[in-house]
Amino acid sequence: MHFTSTEKHIKIVEAKASRGADYILVQVIVFIFTIFIGWFMFDLVKHKKIIKENVLTALIAAIVAGAAYYVLFVLF
Repeated sequence: MHFTSTEKHIKIVEAKASRGADYILVQVIVFIFTIFIGWFMFDLVKHKKIIKENVLTALIAAIVAGAAYYVLFVLF
């Protein structure tokens, strides 16, 4: 049985969907957490103290990275 490229693409999308939304959300949350911790630790070593601006910067960077990760997962 031969599939056209469109049918193959549909099968791939269905396979990704069968993993469930919980799977990708857990991955995104773990990714956001690790980016936040890494960014925060880098700023902590750089500035030698905890500053509210550094915490917010790490949080924003982590959220943007998580959103990009989710979009790339959905696209590919």
